[in-house]
Amino acid sequence: MSRRQVFLTAIIAGLAWSGAGLKRQTAIGKGPQKNTNAVNYGRPFEPPARPAFIPLPPGRIEPAGWLRDWALTARDGYTGHMEEVDPAFRQAWAADYRMTGDRLSYWDRGAWPYEGGGYWLDGMIRLGYALHDDSLLSKAKARLDVVVNNMNENGILFMWWLDKNNPADVEAAGKQAGGEAQAWPIWANGLMGRALAAYYAGSGDHRVLRALEMAYGGDRGWSRKGWALSNLWPAFEAYTWTGNRNIGEALTGLFADNAVKTPEKSVPLYESWYNRMPDERLPWFRQPDHGVHFNESTIPWALGSLWTGKPEYLKAPCRWYEIIERGDDGMQPHGVPVCDENSGPTGSLRGTETCNVAGYMWSQITLLRVGGQGVMADRVERAFFNAAPAVVSRDFKTHVYHQTPNRITRNLPDGHAFLYSTTHGPLCCTAALNRFVPNYVTHLWMATYDNGLAATHYGPCKVSALVADRVPVELECRTDYPFNDFIDIAVKPARDATFPLSFRIPGWCANPHITVNGSLHRAAAGANGFVRIERLWRRGDTVHLRFPMTVRVRTGHDNSAADTPYATVSYGPLLFALAIPDTVDANTPDDAFNWNYALDLQGDKPGYGIAVERRPMPGKWAWQLDAPLRLHVRARSFDWQPVARKALPTEPVARDEASPFQPERVLTHLPAKPVSAGTVPEEIRLVPYGCTKFRVSMFPVTDRPAGVMPAARGP
Repeated sequence: MSRRQVFLTAIIAGLAWSGAGLKRQTAIGKGPQKNTNAVNYGRPFEPPARPAFIPLPPGRIEPAGWLRDWALTARDGYTGHMEEVDPAFRQAWAADYRMTGDRLSYWDRGAWPYEGGGYWLDGMIRLGYALHDDSLLSKAKARLDVVVNNMNENGILFMWWLDKNNPADVEAAGKQAGGEAQAWPIWANGLMGRALAAYYAGSGDHRVLRALEMAYGGDRGWSRKGWALSNLWPAFEAYTWTGNRNIGEALTGLFADNAVKTPEKSVPLYESWYNRMPDERLPWFRQPDHGVHFNESTIPWALGSLWTGKPEYLKAPCRWYEIIERGDDGMQPHGVPVCDENSGPTGSLRGTETCNVAGYMWSQITLLRVGGQGVMADRVERAFFNAAPAVVSRDFKTHVYHQTPNRITRNLPDGHAFLYSTTHGPLCCTAALNRFVPNYVTHLWMATYDNGLAATHYGPCKVSALVADRVPVELECRTDYPFNDFIDIAVKPARDATFPLSFRIPGWCANPHITVNGSLHRAAAGANGFVRIERLWRRGDTVHLRFPMTVRVRTGHDNSAADTPYATVSYGPLLFALAIPDTVDANTPDDAFNWNYALDLQGDKPGYGIAVERRPMPGKWAWQLDAPLRLHVRARSFDWQPVARKALPTEPVARDEASPFQPERVLTHLPAKPVSAGTVPEEIRLVPYGCTKFRVSMFPVTDRPAGVMPAARGP
């Protein structure tokens, strides 16, 4: 297919996605319909409050450069071959895999493939559209069409083989018996709902929309159930496309019954706490619960701000994520909170489950879509450029279950969860990692209600979209960002047209520069972190963005280990680490490599004395250790004897604590106090964290900077 054919196909599908041709659906419901004819990507049915951004249909953004290399590696690794990885992925939503009774109620007795399949199929369909890969799309559609083609009015959500009139099926689907049965199938259906929403958005196939409407327009009580409220967003998407009255009434009832409340700790663990403001007196890690549950149970409440027009529904989840950044209360330097299953305080050997990398990115993308604040996109980039590549091997065929900021040897940290393996049990992380790349690519740009486009995240790509009065435009973004600091954008409208382009100014950038056709443009961001440029755009216009990066050294205290001091080094959105080379595979380090260093920072200016080395990008990007960006840092070697963290506590924790981890029972491998600066200083070389498999990124420090080390970081 030629690029022109791809472009025209994208525009035609975009017309279908935005509501053109939905005559049958717009007659279904009688909800509050707004005239969206003048909004290119508006929906036929809008909520009372509009979101800040509208995601472009999958396929309108195609990765280029290093980002395309990684997307192709994902395709050729896990994403295109999951059915070869484990039998559970052959079973996932297959026509002959129809669980009932306790085999449906309990994830460990048979229900798990529905969760894993939802994760995988959501990633695969989006990646197929992003790459315009017919083979990958055919595989994804064939699996999803099993659900689409078998939907019927008596099914329960997407479980078409069940009968809502059969009490045994109803009990199995919603069983809440504790342990591994907590309305698990309902939670898994929400993941399938996301995949089908992406399928419809990319294709405009009305069979898919019918399946979404049938699932969420039936019994209106199911969408508010499940281990986490995963069904609310796909139900909302179905409503905006169809105006189905039952879906609208279900959402209205949910928010009417769940007003935003003040902090309340008497709620049982697996009921949502997140339509409540957090307790500001407690650290973050003492308030939430399982990491995936936290991410999946915060963002549905942001939808309430759109549905009711009440801003407190957005304020509550935003505040939950703000307090993670407070001090060392849980955010890891790679950009995703501590979630070694459950939440915990910041620590050099504290784990972050791979599922939570995907879940955290999705939560921030969703909050960005609703509220439009650039800080959410800053967080997405931080996670995507650091945590995401660290968890998966360079060929995208093995992964860890937990990553830690420091990984010194094969046994430090100790346990299979920290090793790169084809699968980990349970298989949730093996499935969820398929979402990293497509979710980032799909949301590099979003549409705005003034018929413009917004650069929400950055990376090399090509955008095919509609602007102004349905004028097709191509945007070609040439960059090696984040491995350099500039982006060149060629603007190619089909005809001269006036429309706005908005550009996010990264929160870490103090002196951004923007030029249009070589002329300097004011680069002061608004309160939302974006610069908006509305003008008459002509084919051949160019925008040059430059975001000068500076070295940032953050000092803090390891909250997992009696406040032992540490320092991290970042440059732009990238975290840097001392790479301990991996040799024959990602589980075998170079035992001769010396990693026993403490940072020896000079002066009181962040990054003082740290040199930046830039090198050409490799011909093919694979997160190689021979990185194009390096930092040279002063350090001193010392006798460092690591100590692994202890196992989980054997006795139960107090009932009012969400986390089963107790910081006082965790030891660190960092020195308990600053290291004497008496040895001869050396220069060590740091590379991007995402390029490493063994590393030190939370460094011990010498006693030189200890006097200016802050006790905690503000929110």
